[in-house]
Amino acid sequence: MLVELCRKIERTKEFQNFIIGTIFFSVFLVCLEGYPELLHRYGEIFYWLDHIIFVIFFIEIIIRIGSYGRKFGQFFLDKWNVFDFLLVAVYLLPSTHFAIFLRFVRILRLFRLLAIVQQREIEHLQNIKLSEKNAELLNAYRELAAEKAKSERLLLNILPHLVAQRLKEGSHIIADSYPDATVLFADLVGFTKLSASISPEGLVGMLDNIFCRFDRLVEKYDVEKIKTIGDAYMVVGGIPQALPKHAENIAEMALDMLHEIELFNRESGHHLQLRIGFHSGAVVAGVIGQKKFIYDLWGDTVNTASRMESHSMPNKIQVSEEIYQKLHKKFIFEKRELLTVKGKGEMQTYFLLGRQHESH
Repeated sequence: MLVELCRKIERTKEFQNFIIGTIFFSVFLVCLEGYPELLHRYGEIFYWLDHIIFVIFFIEIIIRIGSYGRKFGQFFLDKWNVFDFLLVAVYLLPSTHFAIFLRFVRILRLFRLLAIVQQREIEHLQNIKLSEKNAELLNAYRELAAEKAKSERLLLNILPHLVAQRLKEGSHIIADSYPDATVLFADLVGFTKLSASISPEGLVGMLDNIFCRFDRLVEKYDVEKIKTIGDAYMVVGGIPQALPKHAENIAEMALDMLHEIELFNRESGHHLQLRIGFHSGAVVAGVIGQKKFIYDLWGDTVNTASRMESHSMPNKIQVSEEIYQKLHKKFIFEKRELLTVKGKGEMQTYFLLGRQHESH
């Protein structure tokens, strides 16, 4: 307990400053003794001040040695500690020798003071450099963390969260089969012709406005945006995370997409139309590319969904027989005539008109 007290006292700035102040005062006495008149008049006071200074230095040495505890011998391994100890020991010389060495001791104390000040300046500069280095490291860490977060955000913009996590964990080939998913394609009718009459900035701004509306619907219905190609928009429900009502969610989103186009036209004064088609079935999903990742879908379901869109009509949602069988109890459909689809032959398709609770 006494050792801890000595260590605590020694480490305080107050203790260190007090010792430095005492050394200054000791040197100041040396200067005063250079005036015979002062020495003659106040010699006794100077004598007692010398003894008080000795007591202070003696206590200082005791505290510093005591801070080492049982290993007090280590105190003498430092040359400056030995120097300070010898300066105090000089005070213990017989009185006949005391006066001879007193002035010398005070001068040595002055050099010791200069050494302490210099050491403090060095430590202060080292602390400043260390603080600057720590600040640089902290800034570098923050920049690295910001870049990492930015990279992760960019990765999540092009890959589903679960897929991005697998990629970060070191998976080199990501390919999965899903027995049942719903794929939707949407295309802006006449947009290519419209793009020739507006500026590039206006074109990109218009697409950004529309696709941002669709992106919000993707989040609302918990489906996955796959990609945009020109003015085409591709979405899938049920992957990579299972979604029991993926067909229903895609149907809800398709109806809302038509509503968003209507709102956009009303706000912008344009007369854009949207053609939508979707289909359910088995798909294969995976990541291709090394430097530029792309998450994509393959399979007959994807091709059929694309045909549903391309053979649809403006502001209509065309679906397959599979979709009709899944959703006819919850949504209203209009049966179409048999449709001849390249690579598929004749197919029975339907227009999705709305929800069962809506009146038409």
